[in-house]
Amino acid sequence: MPPITPQDLTHPVPGLSRRAATNAVALGLGVVAVLCVVDVAGGLVLEQRSAANISGTFALAPALTALSRSWRRTALVGVVSVLVAAALVVLDGVPWGTGAVRALVVLAGAVLSSVVAHVQHRQWAQLQDRRQAARTLQAAMLTRLPRPDHLQLTSRYLPASSGDQVGGDWYDAVVDADGATVLIIGDVVGHDIHAAAAMGQLRGLLRAYAVEGGQSPAQLLTRTDDAIARLGLDVLATAVVARVEQDRDQAGSGRRRLRWSNAGHPPPMLLLPADRTSGGRVERLTGDGDTEVMLGVGLPGARHDHVLDLPVDSTLLLYTDGLVERRDEELDEGLTRLAHAMTRADTAPPPARTPLDGWLDRVLTTSMRGGNQDDVAVLAVRAHREDRPRPAEAGPPLPQPGAPLLQ
Repeated sequence: MPPITPQDLTHPVPGLSRRAATNAVALGLGVVAVLCVVDVAGGLVLEQRSAANISGTFALAPALTALSRSWRRTALVGVVSVLVAAALVVLDGVPWGTGAVRALVVLAGAVLSSVVAHVQHRQWAQLQDRRQAARTLQAAMLTRLPRPDHLQLTSRYLPASSGDQVGGDWYDAVVDADGATVLIIGDVVGHDIHAAAAMGQLRGLLRAYAVEGGQSPAQLLTRTDDAIARLGLDVLATAVVARVEQDRDQAGSGRRRLRWSNAGHPPPMLLLPADRTSGGRVERLTGDGDTEVMLGVGLPGARHDHVLDLPVDSTLLLYTDGLVERRDEELDEGLTRLAHAMTRADTAPPPARTPLDGWLDRVLTTSMRGGNQDDVAVLAVRAHREDRPRPAEAGPPLPQPGAPLLQ
């Protein structure tokens, strides 16, 4: 399934197509025709048409048409079924009492099927309203990404191959008060409007804390955990918060530092650039290897930061578990598959390497050839060289109100 944008999510949820509704009516009328043939053929074979009369079975036609969830279409097929059944009763010479009972059976079936179709339509419409509300809420969570100087950010959100296109996956990025770029990826447990609403609350907390500046990723996650407990929020979520930092000494040499903390989420992946002698290499950023608990669990314990130097021309990928988890394989297999996709998507050294947007699309296409069974959110960051102008592919930098010059 192709990536979608916030605009895609705000489009109305499609209902039953006109073609599908027409097919349901055709099915009902086709059943009427087939039963007519069976009735006539049975009379010829048995040479006693009244004994072969099957007019009562015509109630099947409106029952099948009710699958269209349209009481009008169901009623139309029901009227045809009653008229044809009554005609066959007369033509087959069925006794009046028996024929009346059979016709009434068809009439009762048609009325009942129409009522069922109407009830199903109302329930379906209410469900679609809930889906649309959740999709609109989720669309509001898909952030317009900042453009820090010489850092390029791009993102994708892909709904599951089947389902309501509603979930708790989200990404976010802000430039904080210190000028550092804070990256967030998270996944709330659940796949309904409640998960989308909980995701909105959690995203709002993390975003508000992150923009303040002066806090490490572990501190941001700890504050969020405290807020969840104090506010009594019923939410469980995994998340990674990463911070791209650069002090004045590092700015002079074009170096950056990546600091991150992981709350039970799949590890970030870092693609080191290819050179003239070898292709790129992917590192799983697992820190010390210990997995810390999810947000909202409420267990005591300190969260920890992990730090590394972010090489020039490297690409950082944050993602949710739908990208790497499959029901029929271990998580490590999914991580390995993702690492291979990342290296295959960009084999040329700078400056001939694949632009970030094209690279991310290749990674997603390769990683999800069988479709994604869960929602997927991804956030990719490329660290461009600072001794050259910002690449055109990264777009012009957006002004960050109140932020220092250094990121």
